[in-house]
Amino acid sequence: MGLAAGLAACGARDRIADAARQPNAATPERAYSAPPTVTTASRLAGGRIQLEGRARPGAQVRLATPAGAAILARADGRGAWRLRLPPDVGLRLFGLSMSEGARIVQAEGYLAVTPRGAAAQLRAGAGAVVLSPGGAAPHILAVDFDRQGGAVVSGDGAPGTPVILKADGSPRGQLRVDAGGRFSLALNEPLTPGDHRLEAVGPGPGAASAAVTVPVSAAAPLTQGPFRAARAPFGWRIDWMTPGGGVQTSLLIAPPEAAS
Repeated sequence: MGLAAGLAACGARDRIADAARQPNAATPERAYSAPPTVTTASRLAGGRIQLEGRARPGAQVRLATPAGAAILARADGRGAWRLRLPPDVGLRLFGLSMSEGARIVQAEGYLAVTPRGAAAQLRAGAGAVVLSPGGAAPHILAVDFDRQGGAVVSGDGAPGTPVILKADGSPRGQLRVDAGGRFSLALNEPLTPGDHRLEAVGPGPGAASAAVTVPVSAAAPLTQGPFRAARAPFGWRIDWMTPGGGVQTSLLIAPPEAAS
């Protein structure tokens, strides 16, 4: 079963998933509002994390934890917003939304923030979008998979360049980096339990490439909340409940020079 199909199979049953299902309240009489986004994340002195993003001008932006605690910000006249999180020793997961009066617009998925300020948008049935500066060479930044091994590999690279993805030396798919410098590809075969070497290869002879070895294993039941996060040699592993009630695993790959 593919990643998207596997994650949509069950019924929802947790608080953070409920937040993700809030209707956008769009009607034909009301103009569509794009959901709020996070554009940058950085670590400040004392371990505080500063997030900046875009929303509808004047909208109230809300960052909510699975327990329901919220941090609020107000988008300025240009739609820019900024807020600061207190320090924490663990990875945190948030729902991101904005409100215009009684109207609530929920961002897709959830925002994961590491203690050192790395951030990624986790998306049910799809690959995580990791905030990154980008670059000319392709980089693998995230691997998402379900309990059946259906997997999506995501990363960044030079816009418009082709990238071949390999698993354990075998090509598993080819794509082109989008205009925003990102790529995401569902592998054409499931990943079996165990360690796998994933490689993103750029175009042409002697092309730049990036490789990472990640362990794949089915997530254990989530018995103490809607997500579980743990540090790993490659970065972070997050097992989290999707709005459909399934469990998805997101591996966030830290750059070799970063300890996030």
